[in-house]
Amino acid sequence: MAAGRGLRLRPLTIDVPKALVVCRGFPLIEYACEFARHVLDGTGNIAVVTGYGADMVKEYLEVEATDAIVLHNEKFEKGNILSLQKGLSFRPKSFLLMNVDHIYPFAFAKRLLEASGAVVAAIDTDRSLGADDMKVKLGGNGKVQKISKALDDYDCGYIGMTLVREEGLQLYMQALDHVLAVKGEMACAEEVLQAIADMGGEVSVCDLSGLCWLEVDTIEDLIRAEEVLVEKDVLNLRFEP
Repeated sequence: MAAGRGLRLRPLTIDVPKALVVCRGFPLIEYACEFARHVLDGTGNIAVVTGYGADMVKEYLEVEATDAIVLHNEKFEKGNILSLQKGLSFRPKSFLLMNVDHIYPFAFAKRLLEASGAVVAAIDTDRSLGADDMKVKLGGNGKVQKISKALDDYDCGYIGMTLVREEGLQLYMQALDHVLAVKGEMACAEEVLQAIADMGGEVSVCDLSGLCWLEVDTIEDLIRAEEVLVEKDVLNLRFEP
């Protein structure tokens, strides 16, 4: 999902969308595409959902990521659930949901692909979570019981990545439709996971603790990300915490 305005990255995003903000020599969209290619390993497709600055993102992808399918969310100023819906409009058999403002190390891929479950949410316990972080409460079965930024009682943080295998796709789509019907277009994508849990379905978790990943949501985040990536092999993303 690469539709956001990136308001907290201003002034950098006055003239360019968040997806094209440069971090250590590469725009954020490039890190996302490189990780996706690593996960796909020559199979499947990369789908990029654009919104703000869509033409600029599309032009970049037409040159640098010709393997990407570009889908445009005209209602990008509403909830990002609409970007999720648009991304699924090409009807994949399975998918990995990612955010453009996250830089994931390739080491994530092995753990994710080995994790069991039809719907798998990526989590970690490394961070001190703030008001804007998505928090997760696990049930006695180790599955997601609650997921929300507003949780006071939680066990871990959501990393912004969800793997949905073919056997979980129908349930996920049903939950997506339910959230849109009940909460409308201002809902967020994570509410689909909550809906699955509320419907009696299972959302498994993949614990990616101990592997460094980066979020670039503010200028401060960008500075930290560049410090972490300095003098590292940024294309292979083999960096240490």
